[in-house]
Amino acid sequence: MCEYLHANIIACANAVLPARTVGNDHIPKLPKDLETLIQHYRFLNRILHSIKLLRKYPHTFSSSHDSKCSGYLIRLNNIFNLYKFIFSAVPVLPSSLFSCQTDNFNNLIQTLSHTSKSLRGLYLLKEKEFQNSSIKAHLKTRDQNFDIDISSFINSALSRSHRRIVLDRVFINHPSAPQLLTNLKDISDTVVNHFQTVVPIKATPTSHISALSDRWRSEYSPMNTVSPNIYSSLLSPPSLEKWLSTVSSMPNGKAPDPSMITYEMLKHLGPTTNSLLLTLIRKYFASADIPDLWRQAMVFPILKLHEWRCQLKNTRPITLLEVIRKSFVKLFYNHLSVILAAHNVLKGGNFAGLPGGTCRDPIITLESIIHDANHNNSPLWILSQDISKAFDSVNLTMLKFALECIRLPASAITLILSLFMNHSNQIFTAYGEASSYRVRIGIDQGDVISLLLWVIYIDPLLTVLKNEMLDPYILRSPTLLSNITDFTSDIVINNLVFMDDSTLISSSKAGLEHMLSITEEFYTLNNTSANHQKYVLISNSLLLTTTSTILPVEFHLSLSSLNDISSISVTPLSITSSFRFLGV
Repeated sequence: MCEYLHANIIACANAVLPARTVGNDHIPKLPKDLETLIQHYRFLNRILHSIKLLRKYPHTFSSSHDSKCSGYLIRLNNIFNLYKFIFSAVPVLPSSLFSCQTDNFNNLIQTLSHTSKSLRGLYLLKEKEFQNSSIKAHLKTRDQNFDIDISSFINSALSRSHRRIVLDRVFINHPSAPQLLTNLKDISDTVVNHFQTVVPIKATPTSHISALSDRWRSEYSPMNTVSPNIYSSLLSPPSLEKWLSTVSSMPNGKAPDPSMITYEMLKHLGPTTNSLLLTLIRKYFASADIPDLWRQAMVFPILKLHEWRCQLKNTRPITLLEVIRKSFVKLFYNHLSVILAAHNVLKGGNFAGLPGGTCRDPIITLESIIHDANHNNSPLWILSQDISKAFDSVNLTMLKFALECIRLPASAITLILSLFMNHSNQIFTAYGEASSYRVRIGIDQGDVISLLLWVIYIDPLLTVLKNEMLDPYILRSPTLLSNITDFTSDIVINNLVFMDDSTLISSSKAGLEHMLSITEEFYTLNNTSANHQKYVLISNSLLLTTTSTILPVEFHLSLSSLNDISSISVTPLSITSSFRFLGV
């Protein structure tokens, strides 16, 4: 039924929606008149250079030179007439080079040199005018984007430009046997192997929380403070109005999925097709499962911040999912996120993916902490962690434990896990689609529910950090506010997290060591990799100057059955230096 519906949507779209011929949408970087002026200026200089060579080597002059240059001289006369407004008197060139031999081309060279300088002056003036108008136009566009297109504004402010790769070859940077692959099958096999194994599966997770250590068993146990009744309407059949509202909220202009269906097509469906589609959506909610067609996705590798260099490690995947599936998931996500926010289910403090969740609060909080530490001379240790491929490393068994912890109904858990189980991807290369491969681990970062699932996934860690505080930083309120009745004067903080960005905060090195021991246990338990080389440390307890040699700070961790890392070394930054927090 799902395949039949997809085929009919595409057929109707081809028959009804207006076709558009896609041509070359390249926009010239320079105005046409400036490009023409540059071409004329370069042409004049090439002729001038050739005639200077004739003066230097007069014996090379022949009738063929004269025949060829006669046409060039006529073209130069036309160019001079085109720009006659820059000359006090328009230069007139001879019709033949033979007449110029009497003075060894000196008069002609002098005339061409003078006109070349005049054209160069006009070129520089026009270029300056274009640069000024271009700057004003871009500033105006950027100001407008601040209100209507914030992502474009950020890209412009950070001077980001669109880059692309052509996956028609792959370089294997082996220390002893480097290799450049150009064969279609070799490229396909290498690409599939890279993206299928880019996140290693280090160990098989336990099958039940009873096998976990005491610390984690208690955190993964179902919450006593959450009633299962809050989810009673989660999988109720959606109304047509709610379904159409969800579809209308989806963005336009997005790349189509493997079936080539777009959001615009869904928004133009007729009543009969919408009714049929709603019947399928209700069926999938009732069965807590999705069709096999929705388990297939297309992957496009795009560049990281590094240069391409034909190395797959310099790319990251963008996954295109079925738009009907994404609309279905958005409908489910909208309902679930409202329930979690309304009942304060999550306790860790990471509210990304929930209504009202914003990175503004943690940014302001961190700024307040640094200001407070500087003002009161309080000891402060800040360590920003880097989690490698956070979404791609999510273990579905541990995700199931986290979902059971918030007492989500079994049917809802089954539905969520079905979105990522038995999932297959196809990677797009310069030669078309590579072989399909089975996804072994992780959730799709581009899926609307993935951010919320990550927040649920990491909530046990944040709860442990909150419950086992050691030397947290105490943010004290200003004196004027401390006298207000019922005002909590101090805020105790030991971490700030938003999405997959985690920052540990303490008033002592021992406090950071305690938290690092806990996070390493969680990462091992959940098959997550932390990139210690990208950790950022800032502290006002370290005597750092611009002339001093900065040595790494070694943190000693507590060993356990889940942590075999005894120490981590991080090179600190000065408390007055800048660093990125939540991408800012």
